[in-house]
Amino acid sequence: MSTSSQPRPWSASWSTQQLAEFVAVMSTARTENEAAQVAVERAAEALDADVAAIECAGELVAAVGYPENAVPVDDLDAVGSGAADSLDVPGVGRCVAASAVLEHPPAAMLVVARLRVLSREELGLLRGMARVAAITMRMLSVLDDERAAREEIERLAQEQAALRHIATLVARGAAPNAVFEAVTADVGRLVGADFTELTRYLPSETVTLAAWTASGEPIPATEPTSPAGRKLTALIHQTRLPVRVEYGTESPPVTTALPLRIRSAVGVPIFVQGNLWGAIAVGSAGDKPPPPDTETRLSNFTELVATAIANTEAQAELKASRARIVASADETRRRIERDLHDGAQQRLVSLTLRLRAAQASVPAELGELSADLDVIADELTTALDDLREMARGIHPTILAESGLASALKALARRSPVPVLLDVATYERLPERIEVTAYYVLSEALANAAKHANASVIRASVQIHDRTLRLSVIDDGVGGANPAHGSGLVGLSDRVEAAGGTIAVQSPPGKGTRLDIDLPLEVPFPQNY
Repeated sequence: MSTSSQPRPWSASWSTQQLAEFVAVMSTARTENEAAQVAVERAAEALDADVAAIECAGELVAAVGYPENAVPVDDLDAVGSGAADSLDVPGVGRCVAASAVLEHPPAAMLVVARLRVLSREELGLLRGMARVAAITMRMLSVLDDERAAREEIERLAQEQAALRHIATLVARGAAPNAVFEAVTADVGRLVGADFTELTRYLPSETVTLAAWTASGEPIPATEPTSPAGRKLTALIHQTRLPVRVEYGTESPPVTTALPLRIRSAVGVPIFVQGNLWGAIAVGSAGDKPPPPDTETRLSNFTELVATAIANTEAQAELKASRARIVASADETRRRIERDLHDGAQQRLVSLTLRLRAAQASVPAELGELSADLDVIADELTTALDDLREMARGIHPTILAESGLASALKALARRSPVPVLLDVATYERLPERIEVTAYYVLSEALANAAKHANASVIRASVQIHDRTLRLSVIDDGVGGANPAHGSGLVGLSDRVEAAGGTIAVQSPPGKGTRLDIDLPLEVPFPQNY
C-alpha cells in the first residue's frame, strides 16, 4: 500500500487484469473466513488503499491496515451505510472511503480508504471485487456447511457403531471386564482423547477397573485410592454430576500409573439402579481440551455400562441362588442317604440276622417252616439290596469316601450300556465340582440307556487350565433337544449353578455328545 497522492496509471486492460488476478487468488481460499481475509488484502493491494475491511451489520468479518484489536467497526459501518465518506486511518490521518455491497454475507460491505478519491473505474473494480468475493464466500459457506454436515454424520455414525459394539457385548452377557475395556477404548477413540479411565467407587476407596491410552502404552495396575484422592473423581463423587477440570502444567496427571501428563479432563458419573457406582473420564495431554459435547457423549455410554453391571449382578445373584438350591438339594440327599443307612438299612440287617437265627433253631421235623423262613430271609436281603441301591442313587457314599474317580468307575460298572471311561485325574476336587460331575455322568448314562439306543458310551474326565472338562459321547440315534428334554434341562441347571457351561451336539442318526466345563475356581470378578 502507498500513501502517495499521485494516481497510478489506469487502463481498461489493467482493471481486467486486476480482477482476473483477484478471481485467481480468491479461488485458493479454503474457508469462508479465509476468503474474506484474502479479499481485503487483495483489494487493498489492487486499489493502493491504506485500509480495507469487510463488515456486516456492525460486526467485523476481516480487515487489513489496522493494528490488532483496533478496528473502528462503527466507522466502517457508517461508510457502508452511506452515513460517512471518510475514515481516520492510524498513521495516515483522514482518508477518503468507499464501499461496495456484498450479497454474502447478507448486509455485508467491502470498505476501502486512502488519501486519494477512487476514480470511477476504480470504483467499478471495487464493485467487481465485491461480487467475486461474495460469490466465493457463499460457495465456501455452502461447502463448509456440507463439510460440517458430513463430519457430523460421520461422527454420529462412529458413535452409533461404538454404542452398537458395547450394546452387543452387553446383550451377549459378556464379562464386565470385557465391557469396561471396550468402553474405555471406544470412548477414547470417539472423542479423540489421549487417555480414558473407568473407576468404581467403593465404600472406602476408588478402584480403576479399565484404562486406555491413544498411544497404546501399557497401563500399570494402580492401587486403590480414597474417593477424595484425585480431583476429578473426587468432584464427581461429591457432586454426582459431570465435571470438567483444567489441570495446570505443574498439576499431577489424572493417574499416577502413567507418565502421561493430562492437561484437561472430563468425567461423568455412572449410576446403577439409582446409586452412584463409578465414573468414566477422558483426558487430553495437549492444549486443546475435550470438545464441549463430551459430557453428553460420555453419558450415552454410561447407560450401557450401567446395564451391563445390572445384568451381571442379576446373573450373579441368579447363579448364586441356583447354587444355593443345588447345594441344599445335595445336602438333603446326603441326609436322606445317612438316614436310610443308619435307620432302615440297619433295621433290615438286624431283622435278617434275627430271622436267620430263628431259622437255625427250627426243629428238623418242621422243614416246611424252615423253608418259608428261608424265603422270607432272601426277600429281606433283596429288599436291603434295593434300599442300598436307592440310597446310592440319592447320594453315593463312595463319592464322599473315595472321590470322583472311584465314584465314576462305579457308575460305569453299573451302566446297562458299555462305558469306556478315561479319568485323567485322581486328586480330590471341591465338593460342588465332584457332585456336579457325578450327577452329570449319571444322568447322561441314564439318558443314553433309555433313549439313545447306543451300543457304547465314551466318557473322559480331565483337568485343563483350572477347569474340569467332562465329555460324554454315545453312538446312538441322536436328535436330543435340550429344549424338550427334562433330563438335559436339569443337567444345564446343575452345571450353570456350579458356574460351568454345557454344550450339546446331537445330530439325528449320529449320536450325542456332551461337553461340560466346570471351573475349579470362582469365575466371577469381585470388583465389578
